[in-house]
Amino acid sequence: MTGSGENPALLILAAGEGSRMRSRTPKLLHPVCDRSILRHIVRMGQELGAKPIVIVAGAAEAEFREELRDEPVEFVRQPEPLGTGHATLQARQALEGHAGPILVMAGDHPLYRAETFQKLLRDLGEDDLLVASAEFPETPEFGRIVRDDDGKICAITEYRDASEQQRAIREVGLSLYVARPDFLFATLARVGNQNAQGEFYLTDIVALGLEAGHRVGISKLEDWTEALGINSRVDLAAAERLMRQRIAEHWMLEGVSFEDPERTYVGADVTIGPDTVLAPGVSLRGRTQIGSGCRISEQVVIENSTLGDEVWLKPLCHVESASLGNGCVVGPSAHLRPDTVLADSVRIGNFVEVKNSRIGRGTKADHLSYIGDADVGEGCTIGCGAITVNYDGLKKSRTVIGDGAFVGCNANLIAPVEVEPRSYVAAGSTITKQVPAGALGVARARQRNIEGWIDRRSRSGDGSRSGDAE
Repeated sequence: MTGSGENPALLILAAGEGSRMRSRTPKLLHPVCDRSILRHIVRMGQELGAKPIVIVAGAAEAEFREELRDEPVEFVRQPEPLGTGHATLQARQALEGHAGPILVMAGDHPLYRAETFQKLLRDLGEDDLLVASAEFPETPEFGRIVRDDDGKICAITEYRDASEQQRAIREVGLSLYVARPDFLFATLARVGNQNAQGEFYLTDIVALGLEAGHRVGISKLEDWTEALGINSRVDLAAAERLMRQRIAEHWMLEGVSFEDPERTYVGADVTIGPDTVLAPGVSLRGRTQIGSGCRISEQVVIENSTLGDEVWLKPLCHVESASLGNGCVVGPSAHLRPDTVLADSVRIGNFVEVKNSRIGRGTKADHLSYIGDADVGEGCTIGCGAITVNYDGLKKSRTVIGDGAFVGCNANLIAPVEVEPRSYVAAGSTITKQVPAGALGVARARQRNIEGWIDRRSRSGDGSRSGDAE
């Protein structure tokens, strides 16, 4: 790939094995606020305007390609895990001809902001290399920044190779660099592996560059939390907390109310309109879009769904891959399953389940009903316990209910079947044939009363049903 111009390139080192995660899932595919670690970094690069974005992968390359199949990224392979310097060198051909600065970073840092990288690019100035550093409250096992008497950087010493005196240094390198292309690859070619790990360290380009007379600068991050890397499930949980706080603060500044931000989960790809109120325990996941003026009550879970304006979801609802129009009221304890579409002002009540169905404007199903594989018109009433019987054990069929129809309590509509507009289905009916417009559909046995049945049963003395009619 040939790059041009002065735009930055982003090089992501993603070939590590991540064994401390103790997981079959590659480390960089673990989610932070519903978005993979690797995708967080790619999105940050896109916001920065980085082009190209190149990922150095190892054994997990196929999984990474699948995760990022919809993103404009390029992959190169590090065939053997020979260190960060060796990994960076694998991108030389992919970045051939690129004139702008190259941002090089470890792939397990999902919390960096684009503004931070913009500052690093500005701080590069006329230098050939810029190193990012930070001071942590508890100093991690990162490479130590070694400065000279004038306070200028003279080396980065890996923790395993550092003396006790060097390990006492609080300023650490972040595996984050901005470099001129010619400097980066020419210096990497001189890096050796004479160290405790027998690896080619990217950190060695600092000392080698200075020895060759190049200008090397350093930029310290103001917010050390951005530099939190993920090596274990403990780190993953810490990153999740920080990202969740960041997301909540963003939406609150956009006019969204969080009644208890610490107990509200909003994924990184969710959007929310102003004047919406989120109660404690709400979980918004995937590519969910919430309109303005909505009220999302306690313990509601919404996944990959779209809500219009002024929607009220009552407690304990679960909405997945559904679309709700303006002014809908749902719940409590309702379940809207995939491919449910509610028009404006629909009312879905407690313990109602809707799946793969379209519900027309103003229709109400207030309690204990199942609507599956159905097309329901406007202004309909679905009574308590009414069911569209959509599955015969081999295939699923659709039910059609016309505008203004009334389906009584405990009615079974055996699909495929149509209840035409302004018709009425009597309570307790099992409907297997079309109900014409304006007609009453009744499909139940005639009631029969057996006089004296209780007294005869009682006289039998043993509680038997001897008085039952045959």
